[in-house]
Amino acid sequence: MFKLLNDTFIISEIIGFNSTEAILESETSISNDMPNIEKIISTEGKIKINRVDISANKATVSGDLIYNIIYRSNDEDTSVFSMSGKIPFTEEIQVDGAKENMESQVTSYLDYIESELLSEREFKINAVADIGVDVVNKHPVDFISTLESNGSLQAKTKNIKYTDILFESTEELSINDAVEISKSANEIANILKKDADVYITNIDVMNDRMLVEGICKVGFLYSENNNIASTGYITEEFPFTHYIELKDSREDNIREVDVVLNDLTCNIEGNYDNEQKIISFKTSFNINAKLYGTVEKNIITDCYSTESLLDIDSTKLNLVSTKKVKDDIIKYENVFDIGSGSIKEIYSMDVSPKISDKNIVDNDYIIEGFLDVNLLYLNGDVNKIDRAFSSMPFTATVVLNDEDKNCDITSDIKISKCNAYRKNNNSVNASCEIKVTVRMKESDEVSVINTITEAGPIDYNKMPSLIFRVVQQGETIWDIAKNYNVSINYLKELNELSTDNLVPGSKIIIARRV
Repeated sequence: MFKLLNDTFIISEIIGFNSTEAILESETSISNDMPNIEKIISTEGKIKINRVDISANKATVSGDLIYNIIYRSNDEDTSVFSMSGKIPFTEEIQVDGAKENMESQVTSYLDYIESELLSEREFKINAVADIGVDVVNKHPVDFISTLESNGSLQAKTKNIKYTDILFESTEELSINDAVEISKSANEIANILKKDADVYITNIDVMNDRMLVEGICKVGFLYSENNNIASTGYITEEFPFTHYIELKDSREDNIREVDVVLNDLTCNIEGNYDNEQKIISFKTSFNINAKLYGTVEKNIITDCYSTESLLDIDSTKLNLVSTKKVKDDIIKYENVFDIGSGSIKEIYSMDVSPKISDKNIVDNDYIIEGFLDVNLLYLNGDVNKIDRAFSSMPFTATVVLNDEDKNCDITSDIKISKCNAYRKNNNSVNASCEIKVTVRMKESDEVSVINTITEAGPIDYNKMPSLIFRVVQQGETIWDIAKNYNVSINYLKELNELSTDNLVPGSKIIIARRV
């Protein structure tokens, strides 16, 4: 007879990851009140994930490609105009082992977007989006922590330590404010393009509160209400401060914090003189915070009885521990030439990363790729807005220690603080910050015993009275004792063994119990 003492712990078990390329295409006509298209200057877009559904062996991701084009027209009153729209998509991604009610983490970026002019009033959007899904099964695990018996039950235990998410928070912040163009500028006719860049500047932890400070930078490209229909650009930075209440925070906890832009909306408003020179806006973004802590449990991984046959119900688990999260900021700067004309004024610059390779060389984790740069500027040769594009190579290096190199490493990068200035009439100095987030993880597969029941007594009469067993390579004293349902102490006493270590090729005597 024996008594079982059970316990429970919660794990986040990674089921699998997979990604796909979504091909997005749409033919669109401009509305009747818009002037004809002479030339499409710029095409930009972003991916917005709306919904993720997990079912048997797959994840279904639904979202929108939100695009904006800026074009020139022959219309004398409105030479520059813009149009926004969206292309809905649904992608099924196979993830073996996925089941309903499991959690998911989605990553997405726009790999390519371009527009094709079909007629004066029609254009086609062509885009490629990379969608990746991590499926995680967060669930309780029942296990046997202690066995009480009359000595007949033999148990093998293991002390497991793993790092799991102890606390997770997503909090939405918003900034409602306005920017005003200079008094000498012409009134605003239309907003052609709106930008927002949000990034964290400082994180402080005080007891069970985390202070997050950052900057939200907004920018607006607009057409002016004058007889030459010129364009202008205004940008301004807005600081933010936010407190996150942490639960059971400790000094040795691993923390991971990032910020994700949700939306930016704006309107043109009049100032005190009733001039259309104010752009009011609302931008929203999420601050995502995770707190990792070490969980330690003593579990029984195997057992047998010297008296009874046992039915054992066990589960194999893949425990994934996040050992370290490291953020590195790499300052980047490069020069590129525009394709045509001369630069009279720079309006805006957008930078998106494309990763081509990740490698570990010595103690360096190296990410290589390209930064795709879209620049909008005032072409001095024709006194009209124009676009320049460049794909600039980059290398980001994160120094690892010896322990880090033995881990499974995942990483991602974000671009912020993009700036550009004219170096001469036809070249631009572009700069930005590349934030590299590297996560070091370790995996450990363990077998957890859930239940044990007796299936009847052992018939020792079927066993020979004496057995001489040759120890095989990799065989332990536990393996032999379990195979013949004898206790380890009995086996050691019988063979006058002082340790549990066995030498391959040596002989072990197993005597039948009477």
